[in-house]
Amino acid sequence: MIFCTLFNKAYLPQGIALYRSLERTIGGDFRLYVLCMDEFSVAALTRLKLSRLKIIRLAEFEDDALRSARANRSFGEYCWTCTTPLMLYVLARQPEGAVIAYVDADIRFFSSPRAILEELGDGNIFIHEHDFAREHAHFLTVAGRFNVGVVAIRNGPEGRECLERWKSQCLADCRMDPAEGRCGDQNYLDDWPERYPGLVVSQNPGIGLGPWNIGKRCLTKQEDQLLVDDRPVVFYHYHSLRIWRPRFRLRPILMVGGGYLLAPDVVTTIYRPYVRELWIAIFELERSGSSVLLDLAPMTFAGILRHRLYRYQLDLSIGALPAAVG
Repeated sequence: MIFCTLFNKAYLPQGIALYRSLERTIGGDFRLYVLCMDEFSVAALTRLKLSRLKIIRLAEFEDDALRSARANRSFGEYCWTCTTPLMLYVLARQPEGAVIAYVDADIRFFSSPRAILEELGDGNIFIHEHDFAREHAHFLTVAGRFNVGVVAIRNGPEGRECLERWKSQCLADCRMDPAEGRCGDQNYLDDWPERYPGLVVSQNPGIGLGPWNIGKRCLTKQEDQLLVDDRPVVFYHYHSLRIWRPRFRLRPILMVGGGYLLAPDVVTTIYRPYVRELWIAIFELERSGSSVLLDLAPMTFAGILRHRLYRYQLDLSIGALPAAVG
């Protein structure tokens, strides 16, 4: 399978954890294209020598339209603007009929992403809904019906037409403006069901899980497999997760903002393994000479006030940091 994503130094641990989750769930049969939004990420990933990862430098990727857009939007808005050009860039390097999938960097696969291809079938475009839990339904007016965490496109006329139109829309306007009901590149997907006959909207409860809908789902374990509503969890989107830098070499603290209250079983089965993997990735970067530890914000009392801290979200790391990590 062919995947693409983008991130900068701040999301390097997430990007590495994404790569490792693909290795674990699909083996060697994948390629992950990464648009590095800074040169630090290029150097760090080059040192790690991840065999199934292809680096794309921002300087080589940008065209005049993107450079013009970058001048008048925030970094986050610019990343959203780059998503569709990145998909077109990768799609152009694949044979006719091939399927590529954009994946947000803060996603972890729990089981094979081939479930996406199976559900897509003969379709040309694959997306998934937010499917908000009742307590988060108010996000719909801003975030839209669909989430851009994973979007798969087949290399064909309809897929390319969809991406070209979406690219033009994002170049024109990719604002994060809740008052205006704007959420970057995401709202543009709302009219896709009426516009594209080859669109497949996922009906798999294991696809599109995130903190906005996990509260309405039933998690169970069957041997070593995590199930949601009796179907394998395919991936989880760790939106609003933040790891704070530990003090005095103590364990780090996981905090999830956005008003999400997570049940203990969700923390144990979904968040605990991911936080462990993030800290392993941070240590891996440290050993390779690409430290990001000091870029993490230190825990402060003001930080606790700004983010909702829940009793079940404490102390979810791999334990005390290795001696090599300062």
